[in-house]
Amino acid sequence: MKISESEKLNMAIVHGNRAYQQWDQDHELSDYLSVILYELLLRKKLTQKQLVGLTDLPKQSINKGIKILHDSGYLAMSVDPHDKRVRFCELTAAGNKYAKQKMQSLFRLEEQTAQKLGSEKMQLLTDLLTEWSNTFWDFLNEERSKECKHSKS
Repeated sequence: MKISESEKLNMAIVHGNRAYQQWDQDHELSDYLSVILYELLLRKKLTQKQLVGLTDLPKQSINKGIKILHDSGYLAMSVDPHDKRVRFCELTAAGNKYAKQKMQSLFRLEEQTAQKLGSEKMQLLTDLLTEWSNTFWDFLNEERSKECKHSKS
């Protein structure tokens, strides 16, 4: 049986995602905690809504992670002075130290992988994967929209 290019890509994505899940498990972090730490190390200050949008994880998982990190003293919350409904998240000094210590091996693995592939392949991979993901989401949302209309009929 011949495997199509889209099936090969799917398996490569699943395999890569599994590597990140394994890293989380090896470092005793849930997926939501690792992505919150990752994003806040990179972007410094984000709203809860931005974290949900960037990670594609359920709002409930992100909020659980925020609570765990806040209760541990690793995350500070502040209210947007222009919109009291918006709450910002940022790592405290202790949180920044904790996040760097926890995430350093992941950053090292990613950098080693990028170095091995080289900048041209990394740029091409990023561009193609972004295009693939956006296109897939467009078709998925279109399909979901049609199914919603059919179920209401």
